[in-house]
Amino acid sequence: MGSAGDNSANLDSQESRLDKFCLDNASVCALRLNRDGRILYANRKACESLGYSREELLGMSVSDIDPMVTPEMWPDAWRQISTEQNVTVEGAHRRKDGTVFPVEVTATYLEFEGRGYSMALIKDITQRKHLSESLRLSQFMFDKASFGIFLARASGHIADVNDHACRYLGYTKAELCRMHILDIDRGNSPEENAQLWRQLQKEGVIHFESLHRRKDGTEIPVAITGNLFEFNNKLYSVSFVQDISDWKEAKKQRRKMEAQMRETQKMEALGTLAGGIAHDFNNILAAILGFTELAQLECPTGSNAKQYVSQISQAGRRAKDLVQQILTFSRQSRSEKGPLDISRAIEEALKLIKATLSANIEIREDIPSNLAPVFADETQIHQVVMNLCTNARHAMNNTGGTLDVSLKAVAIQEQDAQNYPGMAPGDYLKLSIADTGPGIAPNLINRIFEPYFTTKPTGEGTGLGLSTVHGIVQDHSGSIKVYSEPGVGTTFHIFLPVVEASLEAAAKQPEQLPTGSERILFVDDEKPLIDLGRALLERLGYRVETRASSIDAIEAFRTDPQKYDLIITDMAMPKMSGDELAREMKAIRSDIPIILCSGFSDRIDARVREAIGVSAFLMKPVTYADLAKTVRMALGAE
Repeated sequence: MGSAGDNSANLDSQESRLDKFCLDNASVCALRLNRDGRILYANRKACESLGYSREELLGMSVSDIDPMVTPEMWPDAWRQISTEQNVTVEGAHRRKDGTVFPVEVTATYLEFEGRGYSMALIKDITQRKHLSESLRLSQFMFDKASFGIFLARASGHIADVNDHACRYLGYTKAELCRMHILDIDRGNSPEENAQLWRQLQKEGVIHFESLHRRKDGTEIPVAITGNLFEFNNKLYSVSFVQDISDWKEAKKQRRKMEAQMRETQKMEALGTLAGGIAHDFNNILAAILGFTELAQLECPTGSNAKQYVSQISQAGRRAKDLVQQILTFSRQSRSEKGPLDISRAIEEALKLIKATLSANIEIREDIPSNLAPVFADETQIHQVVMNLCTNARHAMNNTGGTLDVSLKAVAIQEQDAQNYPGMAPGDYLKLSIADTGPGIAPNLINRIFEPYFTTKPTGEGTGLGLSTVHGIVQDHSGSIKVYSEPGVGTTFHIFLPVVEASLEAAAKQPEQLPTGSERILFVDDEKPLIDLGRALLERLGYRVETRASSIDAIEAFRTDPQKYDLIITDMAMPKMSGDELAREMKAIRSDIPIILCSGFSDRIDARVREAIGVSAFLMKPVTYADLAKTVRMALGAE
């Protein structure tokens, strides 16, 4: 039987083997090192992890497996381990095949029989590193996304936000994470928000638009996609928020452009309608005024009949002016710049505007007729007056008031130049149009000439009226100024430079009209105008043949092209229009002079007439004097 001491020794030996067995089969790598960094022990896991046999590892040092620890660095590392007794650090180990992987090392200092050792327990943290990197990347993407991201609890309190959300709202992340989502979302009522939450719970994903309020109080439109998810048995919502201010503005501008297109189409339709009315009405007026002129020539001077006929002529001319105003308003009348008695253009525009004024608006005029002319386009001046007066009428429609229109001569001196930038010193006519409406707000007055800017309700304005006025005035080397006071009214002053020209009509003796004896082919599809044309031309001495259709006229001309010295044809005729007839005749005989007549046509301008080769264009109703001069001019040009 052994002694008690032998039993104790055997027991210690068994415990030692058990400890070695446990350490050898541990799930972590274990290395025992001496103070020189030499490996004295390596367990099975360490051998498997590093790819070395135990015998190989026992002949190696720390620097052989840890590329981050050189032999020169080990003394400092050992000093730290022995001092702190227990040290945990992250590093890297290199396998036998050369691959490097991240590790976490916990080194514990031990002393045995007077010698110091370090027991290092090592964990492969490759997966943890990958997960950490993935989390960092996710956080980076979360913060750097180009749209706002909000993580909110089921209660609506904000749990997290990204950097973009902080930037566009003007809050810090800490401030937002103390707020409720409704503190910034102001686009929906509480009932609507409750409905959105129920929809999110039911569908899991929702899309909607709202308004977010920044820290400074301003609001921006946003598009939101909300997602619902559960984490640790708790509900959360993640909202992706996109600022749609630019998209909203583009949509607004597109609607304005569409409205302008509809307005343009409406004006084109109005112009077409006005042109059709003008053509028919001018044909009627041509007969009235033409036969009236013939009657005047036949009536004895001083007779009652001559006076009666003169009154008919005056009424016809007023009707002619009215048709011209309609064409001007619909922008179908062509005119060019030249010395213009602007007072007459203003009065013609006011005749039209008066018909549109309600009974509670009074119009007052101060338009002298003896002022110097301006170099202007009559149609565009007419348009300026119409636009400004229409705006004034609109401003006073509900409350009534007074529309003042005045014209007077002014002189801009050198010392006045600073008050009138862009205007050279000199003589001007100042057109003033004032209303007693509600006025224009100070914050809007600098924008009124911008294209598409309007304060009128949707459908009542395109925002182009004042920008058009501004463009016309600038094109005429003029200036426009506006003065407005809320509750008092608005006044527009337009300055146009005068030209050195006299518009005074000198008293003249009845002029001697040119005559001739050439043969003229007169073509019109209305019998009264055929009779009138024959009578007027024969009175001037010409030999006249008439045709009531283009087809008959072209056949007569084709039979004997040299028989005629001049062709006068109406523009609008069935089967073949006047310009088509002119082309056909020019193809037969290129040197034949042709005069086109029309009550209205938007198909003929100077370039078209030149391309066809016509000699002149007469607008109905044609006066006797105009007919005589134009015929002689066309024949003389032959």
